[in-house]
Amino acid sequence: MFGNAPQVFHVTDMLLHAGTAVLVTLLAALLLSGSPWALAAGALFAVHPVGTEAVASIVGRADMMAAAAMIGALVLHLLAGSKASPWAWEAGALALVGVGMLSKEYAVAFPFILAVTDLAHRATGRTARADERRQTLVLVLSLVLLAGYLALRYALMGALGGVPMLGDGDQPLYDQPVSVRLATALWLIVISARFMVLPVAHDYFYGAGTVAIVKSFLEPRALLGMLLIGLLVAWAVRAIARRLDPVPALAVALFLLPLAPSLNTVSVAGVLFAERFLYLPLAGFALAVGWLLARYATGPAGERAGRIVMTGIVLVFVVLTMNRVGDWRSVEALARASLRWYPENSRAWYEVGLAHGQRAQDLEAKGQAEAARAEHAAAAEAIRKSLAVESRPAQIWRSLALAEKRLGNYGESVKAYREAIRNAPAEIGILYAGLGEAELEDGQFEAALRSLAKARELMPQEPGVAALQARALVRLAQKRMLEGRVEEAIDLAQRGLDSGALSAEGTWTAGEVFARAGRVESAAAAFRQAAAKDQNVLRSRFAAAMQFDKEGKHADAAAAFAALLAASPDHVPTLFNLGRSLVLLGRPAEAIPLLERGLAQQDDERARALLSEARRQAAR
Repeated sequence: MFGNAPQVFHVTDMLLHAGTAVLVTLLAALLLSGSPWALAAGALFAVHPVGTEAVASIVGRADMMAAAAMIGALVLHLLAGSKASPWAWEAGALALVGVGMLSKEYAVAFPFILAVTDLAHRATGRTARADERRQTLVLVLSLVLLAGYLALRYALMGALGGVPMLGDGDQPLYDQPVSVRLATALWLIVISARFMVLPVAHDYFYGAGTVAIVKSFLEPRALLGMLLIGLLVAWAVRAIARRLDPVPALAVALFLLPLAPSLNTVSVAGVLFAERFLYLPLAGFALAVGWLLARYATGPAGERAGRIVMTGIVLVFVVLTMNRVGDWRSVEALARASLRWYPENSRAWYEVGLAHGQRAQDLEAKGQAEAARAEHAAAAEAIRKSLAVESRPAQIWRSLALAEKRLGNYGESVKAYREAIRNAPAEIGILYAGLGEAELEDGQFEAALRSLAKARELMPQEPGVAALQARALVRLAQKRMLEGRVEEAIDLAQRGLDSGALSAEGTWTAGEVFARAGRVESAAAAFRQAAAKDQNVLRSRFAAAMQFDKEGKHADAAAAFAALLAASPDHVPTLFNLGRSLVLLGRPAEAIPLLERGLAQQDDERARALLSEARRQAAR
């Protein structure tokens, strides 16, 4: 309806978050009947920094939709027993459970959250016997919804868990056994609890260098996770047994159950951990805080102290949330914010490197070469820091290869490309093409031809690879010419021409190879072909010849002017300059007919003087 305006996305997510905060407040009001602290629970949920990712990034909308659906379903389910038509309310609750499942995968836990709610209310005597049958049937129907959801997921995606779209290096748990995934999940639950209480560090893409991978259930981190779960369950059971209070059980269920399938327990997800996963668990935390306030902040003095403490916490959280929202202005800002807390974050260093590379390209477009080079150097350094933590992903090596190439460090670029190919999940043509180009620039012409042949095999329709191949053939021909392997040089240059993929400059270079080999007609044909492709090649070559002359390299200048004359036989400045170079080389007899041809087309005082000098020298 509104296009892709980011403002519309943000306003929609803000309204969805506001609505969810209202639902959390309503849920707290239902469960903490008669308590003034329901609004505190809702306010805590509304401003808590851990919700920033879900609200600020478009991918977090799924988490907000699922959370709103679950909280709404709980509200309707709890209200059903007091209504004249309870099944109308239960139908709404079941519909919202279905909406939650179609919003986010961890909604498979929602039927079990409903079950915990009902069991806790029954155990505390808060459920009428007449309502127990309805609640049991609601649980059965919610499990039927779950079965239907899993069947639909399997039919559409071919999997009940994660979709098989990851490769080695995409996620630290990718190639780890189930035991490691479960042990790490225990540690992630501790981290999740820490974020609830102390939300001072964050990352937008947890991976290598951010969260420790726990290898065994006997490691302290895994044991700490078990202890935390045990304490939370004990708290919920104690509240039911001693105080006949179901609220802690529901708070614990809202915190733990959505996390259980999110933390790579069922299958390996696209990320190790994300704070958006904590959006619904945050509702459980807010409910627990509301319960603690209702339990202990009683009486005039207690309520006053509770209001002061909660006001201070909410204000602190507002400031922290505002800072986090600021971090979401760009990927680089997010990466730098992460590095303040996780200096070994591989992904963050990689993103910083990409940002430097983009700025370098922008500066190059503006002609600011020195500033661009500094940015390329910064990009290479950041990417090297990324590789120091996580050396496997091919895309990081490729980014380093590109940065080194732009710095002119072609040998280092070759090394990085070879590492990228070694770490790629499959043979990727673009990596071989990049390697071939880097080898070509580094003077490794034979290796470049091998790499480009592989790239051509993998990407037969890519014209850029053919152009690089042709260029490598001609550059190798030049090398062979200098080595005295004339016939091989001629063959390589001819193959480059025959490919039809040579640029004007490459075609000209092939002509120079022919000229050096004494193949005058082939050289002239190549020079004419180059000029036909691009007249600018004549101007650039003429400038190069004039530079040779200026530097006193008269032999090089003569060869360059002779090539230009083969391409354009009647070009007067070339005739005059070639004649001058030959006179300076002591070859006046060759210069005389050239100067005469030029003067026949255009009179020039200096050319006439030069012709007189050539005739005088030739007469000796």
